[in-house]
Amino acid sequence: MARTTSHPKEENFNFRVPADLKAAFKTAAELADRSAAQVIRDFMRAYVEVARTEREIQSESGHDEWVRSRIQAALDDPRPAVPHDAVMGRTRAIIDRMASEKRGEQHEA
Repeated sequence: MARTTSHPKEENFNFRVPADLKAAFKTAAELADRSAAQVIRDFMRAYVEVARTEREIQSESGHDEWVRSRIQAALDDPRPAVPHDAVMGRTRAIIDRMASEKRGEQHEA
């Protein structure tokens, strides 16, 4: 039977991740009122676009210019820098909270 829609056929993409990462990701997506699948599709589109741009820069002006552009993009990024230890501390707290909830323990807010 011929397809009656103009939308391209979608496919499944299965991959393995640690259980705690999956749970934390799903929680973060839900807090943003988005499904995990929507967020992953957005990540994939952004990654493909960055990779395409990087390939174009490399082929047009060589590796040196590509490196310089990546450094400048990082310097121009308006987001505030977050120290690695702070990110890891927040991540560990989320993982620990979720693990204790899974075990049925009460946690302090």
